[in-house]
Amino acid sequence: MRTLSLVSRRLAFVGALLLLWEALTGGLGLPAILDPIIVARPSAALQEIARYSASGLLVKDVTVTLQEATIGLLLGIGGGVVFGLLLGYLRPLAETVEPVLVAFNSLPRIALAPVLIIAFGLGIASKIFLSLFTVFFVIFFNTYLGIRSVDPELVKALRVMGGDRWDLARYVVLPSVFAWIFAALRTSVSFALSGAVVGEFVGSTSGLGYRMVISAGLLDTNRTYAILLLLMAIAVVLVEIAKRVEDRLLRWRPTAILAS
Repeated sequence: MRTLSLVSRRLAFVGALLLLWEALTGGLGLPAILDPIIVARPSAALQEIARYSASGLLVKDVTVTLQEATIGLLLGIGGGVVFGLLLGYLRPLAETVEPVLVAFNSLPRIALAPVLIIAFGLGIASKIFLSLFTVFFVIFFNTYLGIRSVDPELVKALRVMGGDRWDLARYVVLPSVFAWIFAALRTSVSFALSGAVVGEFVGSTSGLGYRMVISAGLLDTNRTYAILLLLMAIAVVLVEIAKRVEDRLLRWRPTAILAS
């Protein structure tokens, strides 16, 4: 019942925003405050999605972008967890390489995209690597901080009870790390999609980002906003999936009860 109520409220809020947007762009028989040539009407953008789908390009572009984002996400999570665990246990090594990691993490992703296009070409590999690069540091720093934030009192208590290194990792370190990793999962999903689209902006032959650049170059406002709406909808679905995965895998966490 609570879930149905929440979904209803969210749909009502989104519907209200779309109606306001439609009104501001001259829909619903009202005078336009925003020029529809610059800001497309939601109704026109939704109609353009139907035409985009009928052309056969929509399924192709969505498939390419999701493939790039998914592979980059999985590789970024794997690499971030492995290196986070490694440097979390090897503090001298972590202190040595920290400036380099901070330097790489500070690189604007849009600035890195042309370098990856040169290195990997216009194909899917450059977009996967950009998504990987974007996700890697989010997961890495959360994993690393998860290990560093383990409560020393829990470690002492486990050792007093005769626990060995495996028990320490299983009952103290890993639960702490998993909580930090899944806290970053929703953000990582959005970042992976953003990385793939940014790579397509810079150089590609297919994908939603590529199609958006083409539409913007032709001043096709309706197609451009249609793709924006698609990307927003895809991101919401992916984040919701990540949220459900997090809730299922971390069912052991206590749930905070807030006073209403």
